[in-house]
Formats: sequence, C-alpha cells, structure tokens
Amino acid sequence: MMWKKILLITILPVTIIVIQCQAKLWSSALGEIGDDAQAFEAEEVRVAVVPPGFTSPFHVAIKNGAVEAAGRLGWTVDVVAAEREGDFAGQVTVVEQEIQKGVSAIAVNPIDAKAIVTAVKRANQASVPVFMQNLITPVDGGAVVEYIGYDQWSGAAKLARYTCDLLDNRGEVFILTGIPGFHANRRTQGYKWGLEQWCPGVKVVGEQTAEWEREKAVNVATAALQQNPNIDVFYGNSDEMGIGACIAAQKLGRQVNQDVWCVSIDGNDVTLELIEKGQTTATLGVYPKMMGTIVIDQMAKVLNGQKVPYILETPSTVVDINNVVDYKSGKTWTEPAEGKPELDNGLPSGEFVE
Repeated sequence: MMWKKILLITILPVTIIVIQCQAKLWSSALGEIGDDAQAFEAEEVRVAVVPPGFTSPFHVAIKNGAVEAAGRLGWTVDVVAAEREGDFAGQVTVVEQEIQKGVSAIAVNPIDAKAIVTAVKRANQASVPVFMQNLITPVDGGAVVEYIGYDQWSGAAKLARYTCDLLDNRGEVFILTGIPGFHANRRTQGYKWGLEQWCPGVKVVGEQTAEWEREKAVNVATAALQQNPNIDVFYGNSDEMGIGACIAAQKLGRQVNQDVWCVSIDGNDVTLELIEKGQTTATLGVYPKMMGTIVIDQMAKVLNGQKVPYILETPSTVVDINNVVDYKSGKTWTEPAEGKPELDNGLPSGEFVE
C-alpha cells in the first residue's frame, strides 16, 4: 500500500500540471484559431481589379475606393492594368496573370468587349468569379457574375439636355470621343440623341477621337477652334478630354462659361475642382470612388454565398457650379439598384426608353 501512496503522490501533481498545461494550450489554440481566421482572410482572400489604365483620374478613383473597401475586410486587392489603355491583348494578359496568382474574384473594365472574352473564359475555367465594373453592357462571351456601372446612354443624354439649356436651341457643338468601342459609342450616341430630342437647332459641327487623353484633346480642340471659331460647346466622352478642350479654348483667348463651355463624363476630383474655379463647365458625376467600393462589396457577397443581381446600376447626375459641393459631400448619391443591360445597339436605354 505504501508504494501506491508514493505513486499517487508522485503522479497526481504531474497529472494536474499536464491538465493545466493542456488547458492553457487549448485556450491559446482557440485564441489563435480566432486570430488565424482573421489572418486567413487577410492572407488568403486576394482579389483583383483590372481597369483599362491609369491615365485617367477616373480609374485611379476606382482603385482608391477598391483598396479602401478591401482594407476594411482585411483583403488583399491587386489593382493592375496594361501599360497602354488601347492595349487589348495586354489587358487579357493582365487578367490571366491574376488568375495564375490564385485570386478569389476578379473585376474588369474591358477595353474591348470582344478581346476580353478570352480572359473571361480563362477565369471561368479556373472557377474565378468575374465581375465587370463601369459597364452594364454584356460582353460577347464567357460567364460574368455581375455588371456594375451606370447607364452610359442615359448619362450622356442628361448632359445633352444640360447643353440645350446652356445654348437655348442655338449653337454649335464639337464632340471629343474616346477610343472606338462600346463606351465611346454609347456616350456619343446618347448625347447626339439628346440634342435631337431637346434642341434640334443645336448642330454637331465636328467629331474626333482624343483617345480619352487630355493632351490629345488639347491638340484636337485647338485645331477645331482654328478651323471653326464659332464652336460654343465641347463635349468630351471623358473628363480628361473635356478639360483638354477648355485648356485649348483658353489658350486661344476664349472665356470658359462665357463664350465657350466644356461638358464631359466621369465626375473626377480634378474636374470638380476646375468646376469650382470656373475653368470647366460641367461633368456627369458617376461616383468613381464609390464604384470601386461597390465592386469589393459585391465580391464579398458572392464569396459569402449571397445572390447578386446580374446588372447593378449605379447613379449618375450632372454636376456644375450649382451642386458641386453637394456632389462632393455625397448628398446627391442614391443607392445602386438592379437594372437592365445596356446594349450597344444604337438605341436609347435607361430612363429614356419609351
């Protein structure tokens, strides 16, 4: 019996110590599991956002919104683009590289609807959910989970109606278009349609691409004004081109908002500042930073197993000196809603469909 007592006295404290150590280990492990879950999200959830390029502040704003939203979720987000905005093949390569990195989801603002199909199908093969940003026009093939963007035709038509109010049904307009494709098509056609609807006395006297770039717009607008000094309004498919047109006009002695007006699409921060300074006239504000945020939010819903609409239409509003402060503060923002595809068919869409 004596040896049993000795054994119990010897073993019991050791057993208690072992149990206590195990309890501490389990407690520690449970805490680490919670931490690891967060770490897993931060380390393992990697997504990609692929704009056409970073020449325009518009795409930089989308990047900023996406990065901030991903940061709140503890995600890693790659925002990458081809070297040139017109590099169709380069954009496909960028998407394929992101797929190879093992991203959980990818969003693309395609340069060309036909060229991007190859990349969409590669993502489909890799079971990577594909989103489209700044676009509600379905691409020509492959499976896209959701399109996120504003109706470009109706947005351009809003700017046309604004132009009509400026000119009172008399005047001449010159249009600066982007790189040929659905973005330029819808923004140009919607604007022309709006002029015909609300001020048929206003004439489009010229149309030329400036490829979305400010400097090219300066050159195009300078030549246009030298050939036709009677141009009243420049309409740019993007803000950078609208700004370039106003720069050209000022260099030739024209007074912005007195004898020449510049309207455009994007709602970039730099454009808002120039509106406040009286150096450009108006923009179609499409909330690019919020669009970047929404892209990440919608990715999170899909990765969490939630359903999302095929088309998520984001708002747009004409911004000039009268409401620029409200736009910047978010007072003009309205929540995105399920919408319909905007087809590149030359016909009205959005709120102007009869």
